[in-house]
Amino acid sequence: MTIELKAIKRYPVKGLSGIEMPAADITAHQMLKDDRRFIIATQSSVGQDGVHEWARKSNFLQLVNTPKLAELGIEYDDATTTLSILRNGRAICKGNLEDKMGRTVVEDFLKAFLKNDAAGTPKIYSVPNVSFGDMKEPYISVINLASVRDFGDRIVQKEIDPMRFRGNLLIDGLEPWAELKWEEGQIVQINSIDFRVIHPITRCKATSVNPGTAESDINVPLMLRKGLNHLYMGVYVEPVTSGQIQPGDKIAIIKD
Repeated sequence: MTIELKAIKRYPVKGLSGIEMPAADITAHQMLKDDRRFIIATQSSVGQDGVHEWARKSNFLQLVNTPKLAELGIEYDDATTTLSILRNGRAICKGNLEDKMGRTVVEDFLKAFLKNDAAGTPKIYSVPNVSFGDMKEPYISVINLASVRDFGDRIVQKEIDPMRFRGNLLIDGLEPWAELKWEEGQIVQINSIDFRVIHPITRCKATSVNPGTAESDINVPLMLRKGLNHLYMGVYVEPVTSGQIQPGDKIAIIKD
């Protein structure tokens, strides 16, 4: 069976929606460019000094503690670090996140939008050469679409949007859950670029938020545990060589 890369996603602002990439330049031992580059936090969550290094996601506004963020869509221009925030498909706020005034425009919008949902004033932070993935290491997440379909059809008995799992590389052509059998250190090749398998991704209650409605409508960790006796959806990998990938690329699973 042919295994194929179906989509590439990144999330420039942790907690906000993702955007699809037509291609991605992969750099060894790095996350996708600008993936989780910015975070949203409040002074009460990070203190007066702000953020100066990688920190755990519990310090930031995210879907698990601020599900209303799922109501927002985004567009992002990495050449200018300009973020546009969308509501119902229409741009309602725009600012360059590396410019003080641009950040202030976005922060003022978030303050008004989250006035009843965030304890404190939202601020956008970034740290040079730091990506705020859930893991400190520069991992990229892989989601097997067949596993998502099986979880929806057999366990939840309703269609599940893969975007609940906020994956970077969405792949298809594997059997459901086959990715969980990949061994640590095994190599997955995409367009001859090597990715080293790290471990399965344990899911938290942020995945219970429906990305289309911003409502917590399914207890995903509970359903995974009850239906499959584990809490996994997806696998972390780390690129060990560099190059470019794009949707449609074939994927090889190297056994040794």
